[in-house]
Parts: sequence; C-alpha cells; structure tokens
Amino acid sequence: MHKLFLYAIIFIFLFISVILIKPTAAISETIVISQVQLGDSSSASNEFIEIYNNSLNDIDITGWCLYYASANSILIGNKLVCFTTESDAVHLFLPVNSYLFSISNQFLINKPSLNSDFRFSATLSGTAGHIRLVDKSGIEIDKLGWGTSAVSAEGLSPAILPTTGKVLSRKVSDKEVNLLHDTDVNSQDFETILPRINYSYGSIYEVVDICSNLEGIQEIVPDGYILENYSTCVLLPVDMCLNIDGLQAIVPGGYVLDSNSECKIDECDNISGIQSLIPDGYKRALEYGCDYNYLPIKLSELLPDANGTDEGNEFIEIYNPNGVDVDLSHYSIYIGADFTKSYTFPVGSKIEPFQYLVFYNKEIQFTLVNTTSSVMLQTIDKLLSDETLIYNNPKEGISWALIDNIWQYTNQPTPGSENVTSINDSVAEITLTEANYAPCAVNQYRSPETNRCRLIATTNSSLVPCKDNQYRSEETNRCRNIISSVSSLVPCKPGQERNPETNRCRNLSSVLGDSELVPCKKGQERNPETNRCRNIVGSLPSAEYAPEKISENSNNIAWYSLAGVCSVASIYGIWEWRNEIKKAIHRFGLFIKPGK
Repeated sequence: MHKLFLYAIIFIFLFISVILIKPTAAISETIVISQVQLGDSSSASNEFIEIYNNSLNDIDITGWCLYYASANSILIGNKLVCFTTESDAVHLFLPVNSYLFSISNQFLINKPSLNSDFRFSATLSGTAGHIRLVDKSGIEIDKLGWGTSAVSAEGLSPAILPTTGKVLSRKVSDKEVNLLHDTDVNSQDFETILPRINYSYGSIYEVVDICSNLEGIQEIVPDGYILENYSTCVLLPVDMCLNIDGLQAIVPGGYVLDSNSECKIDECDNISGIQSLIPDGYKRALEYGCDYNYLPIKLSELLPDANGTDEGNEFIEIYNPNGVDVDLSHYSIYIGADFTKSYTFPVGSKIEPFQYLVFYNKEIQFTLVNTTSSVMLQTIDKLLSDETLIYNNPKEGISWALIDNIWQYTNQPTPGSENVTSINDSVAEITLTEANYAPCAVNQYRSPETNRCRLIATTNSSLVPCKDNQYRSEETNRCRNIISSVSSLVPCKPGQERNPETNRCRNLSSVLGDSELVPCKKGQERNPETNRCRNIVGSLPSAEYAPEKISENSNNIAWYSLAGVCSVASIYGIWEWRNEIKKAIHRFGLFIKPGK
C-alpha cells in the first residue's frame, strides 16, 4: 500500500511539472536569416548574408531591407541593402523553401564568378554585431546577434563567434521539409559550420501590379474596372444613356434622364416632365424653355351659395378663348382670400376651343364660402394666371359672373354656356370701378390697395353696448358672457366637486384621502402627491453567488492544484504511517531523556 502511494505521488508531481514547463518557441513561419559569413581566410571583406523563406507561402519582399548595427547598439543600425525594383508596380516574391543571396561588393571583386541576388558594402564586424531583416513597414522580421558583447541579440543570448573559415548557420529542424530552427534565441538557433560549396540565387520572381492604386496585387484588371493609365485602375463608368451610341458617363447637355435610363431631349425644361416635342399651345422661348402660345384660360362664373344644399351644387366655370384644345393638367385652382388652398383638375381634363367648361364641387373637392372670397386660376409654372374679383355675401342662387369683361352678380346662372345678365332690377351690377363694388359693412372700409373691406378701428365709446349678462373684452372689444354664480350652475354629478377657480366640475379622486381610495395592488404604493398607485422601486436583485475573477496567468491554476494535491497527500501519508510516526516520536523522546 505504501508503494502504491509513493507511485501516485511521483505521477502527480510529474504531471504538474509538465504543465509548469514553458513550451519551446514555435518554428518561424516567415523569412529568416539563414547564414552569414563575416569574412574568410582570403579577406575579411568577403561577406555574405543569406535569407530563407521558412513559411508555407510565397512572400512579397518588396521594400524589405537588411540593416547592420554594432555590438553595443540597440538601434536598427545602418542600411545594407533593400530589395527594390525600378517601378512601384513591380513586386518581388521569394518562393517557399527558397533562398535570397546577398554578397559584399568586395567579395564580387575578389571572386568575379560569384553570382548573387543583391550586393552591399562590406561592413560586418568580425568580433560582434547585429543584422536585422525589416519589412517595408519598418517591422523587424528577424535578427541575428553574434559575439559575447552583442547587447541586442535575440533572447539576449548572441550566437557564438565563428572561427576563421566558418560561417554562422541556422540549425535545421526538419530535413524532410527543409524547416529551419527558430526559437528567437540566437545562441540556440545558430551554429558555426563550414560554408557550402554552392549557394542558391535567382529564385526571386516578379509580379506586376496592374492596379497599384487598389489594395492588394492585381495581375489583371478586376471586373468592373478599366485601366485609366499605367498602373492605375478606375471603376468602369456607367452608361447614363442606354439609347445613345457610345459610353455616356454623364447626361449630355440638352438631355434629361428618364425612368428607363434613356436620355431624351427636353424641348421645354421649364415644364414639369420630359417634353420630347413642344406641346400644343407652347412655343420656343427666346432665352430657354417654352412660353405659352395661346391666350390664358379665363375664369368666367362662380356659384358660391347654391339653392338648397351647397354640396354638389357649387360650381366654377372656365372659358377657353383659344382656337385649340388646352390641357388642364397644366393648371391649378386656388380658393380663399389668401389663395392657400389649391385644387387640380381630373387627370386627362381638356377644354375645347371657345368652350365654357364647368366643374362642380363633387368633381373637384372645393368649397366656396358664402361670405367673402375669391378664386384664382394659375398655371403650374405660375407664368399665367387669372383671378376673379372678390365677391361679398352673394345671395342664394345668385352667381358671380364675368359678363362683358365685368364681374357682376346675376340671378341667371348659366353653367357650361355664355353668361347673361340678371333679369331682376333689384340685383345691381358690380362694375370694375370702386363705386360699383358691393358696399362694405357699417364698421368696415374699402382698402385702396386690395379693394377689400376691412374693419374700422373704433373706440369703446362708439361700440354697441353689451347685454346685461355680458362684458366687453379689452383685447378684442367683443362682448363675452359673464360667468354665472355657482348657485345658478348645473349641479355636478355624484363623485365630482366644483373647481372654485374655473367653476367647472372635477372628479373627487384627485382630492380624496388614502382611506377613500381603492387599495393598491401587491408590489405597489400610493404616490402622496397624486394619490395614484405606482410600482415599488426595490433594490437591484442580487445574484446567488458573486462572480469570480478569472486569473490572467494559467500557471496559477497549476500551482494551486499542486498545493492542494500536496496537502491531501500529506494528510493521507500521516494517516498511513501513523504507527511509524508514533514509534519515531517515542524513540526521539528516549533519546533526549536517556535517564528515564
């Protein structure tokens, strides 16, 4: 049993140790510095730097650079060489498991047969230093520090300095897939070996980005784009006019775009809608658009107060003085003293040459007031209009008609035909002169600007006295009823009381005490200000347990687990060896007290 316990304890300790051991850094998935020569036996200037694509994809290395910094420098250092092209549209790619080989200019002089991808000036220290590979965004991709005095090596542990005739070379992790070792610790990743006999170069290939202004590399023009000029692609223009030959990126001058994406010439751009031909009754204007080519439609007769009911019997009559049909969709009728209300004619309405055409208020939803008003007929572009004179309190069945170019009352309405004068002498003609206008009321006068009647400003002394149960308002000079006493008012209904301020009845619920009100429901309380029930606002509900903070360091869990296991193991061990522990304590007691 004791052996089984010991085996269990050993297994637990091994398991916890595996959890606590920090894993080795992953193999790099990008380009790494693979080999560096700081000089050879022939010349200290025979230098080269080799990089290797350690990833699973071809990588765009355009604009990447190699830098050199001294041993005691923490800066990026001086630029050795950059992988660039003559055109921004050309990109350089290093294929998977391929090398880029750069040599010093002095090495090429000393060995003219040596080929490479790029060259740099010899500057690498033979004792200690740093080489950095940086991408076009300035991000460090890889770094190699060598020599014991190199302060910025990866892992702060520089690679060992190679002896004469050897090179710094990255170790191989997997020969079958050509995967190089990269733990971000230079001393672990690099070793010193003899240089290879042959070095690979020329693996880099170029890709031309046709659309350098677009994100990513476009080897062909994308759909929906066109090549505007060298390496610049723009969106393919939309043909605005499908009915016109060629590409129309914008609507040509003099054309308008209709709902079918067709461009048409609008002969009258001042008229609503597209006029492919000049409409009847119009002519080409001198400056732009079209002008009317006929006399304006005239208002000829109104019947504001029909016999009996006005509904369906009031009418407005118009007259066409032209020898051609006129489309009434170009007109609107305005009614009222300020012409704020407008009405349109039914769709397709036309008036024939020299026709009197009448519209009743069952066809066009309008209302002619029986007191004082006016009517205006106006084109929708407000170029032409015709207005009636203001009629004033016409009698029932009397129309307001234009007879011999004079607006006057007539008791002979003639809807749809030529107007005739009244046959009753009591109906006076109203001429265009001020003397022939309908007389204003006693308390009114006629405005010389509008020929309309206005109220005469009067003093209180000249006003008709108010009745016994009325008083005169200081703001309007009108008589108002005096509020009756409470005793003369209609009694309030049960459950109400009279407001002393307004003498109006109001419900008693707003003044009742708590004892007279219906009890509030469970979970509610009575508002002392309004006597209304409202929900009781309680404290926020609390959770049955408090949320636990999750440790940011997963290793803490392992330490806590280890402490718990140790505690349980200690208790169990004491129990298992309790007899042995007692004997040991007894022997210890005899040892310290030998006399007994």
